[in-house]
Amino acid sequence: MGALSSSARPLASAIVPAPRWFWRFMYDRESASWERRRDEAEHRELVERTADGFCTFVAPPGPVADLGCGPGAHAGALARRGYEVTGLDGSPRMVDVARDRAARDDLDVAYEVADVGTRLPFADGSLGGVLAILVIQHLPDPAAFVTEIRRCLRPGGPLLLTAPDRQIKPVTQGSLYWRLRAVIATRVPGMIRFYDLDSLRVLVEAHGFTVEDRADGVAENVLIARAGA
Repeated sequence: MGALSSSARPLASAIVPAPRWFWRFMYDRESASWERRRDEAEHRELVERTADGFCTFVAPPGPVADLGCGPGAHAGALARRGYEVTGLDGSPRMVDVARDRAARDDLDVAYEVADVGTRLPFADGSLGGVLAILVIQHLPDPAAFVTEIRRCLRPGGPLLLTAPDRQIKPVTQGSLYWRLRAVIATRVPGMIRFYDLDSLRVLVEAHGFTVEDRADGVAENVLIARAGA
């Protein structure tokens, strides 16, 4: 993941995103669709690249937490690489899908239903690394979320954080449902927060992290940061 500088764009949207119950309902409804989506060749390749990149920052077994784990694709990819992984998600049906996938693939991953926007169920300094992939945009208090991650990480532990960029290209592939969903998310005020690389950097550095790498993707911004001592 090569470091790229971002252009000068506004910081993260100050709009409070849609309430948690709404996203729980949506992701419960979409759990099977997300499982199929993660099994598409393009998404499988992206998951594997993300896991490989994360492995360069922390050695197995970790332990590692995947916050907002969805159907468990990233957690599973790390488990196959020898990591001890816990996946948390606020959607019970997503967790059911993730557990079924782990059982099918004979992977030892602990999946739990949890609101990652509140206190995380990990002891201080107990984690070797954290992934938070496309979850921060849904949370009412991003600063508290980053502070909790910092509490749970060992000094020097990496955080892989991704967030959607308002400058994403229109979705032209996939089903009509996914294309409409993308339009609603980007154009209806208050659905989600959007970030650029500078706003993510400011957020994590204000709460005890040092940025190591960042990349401006087509649809999202990716940042790797390490917890301070």
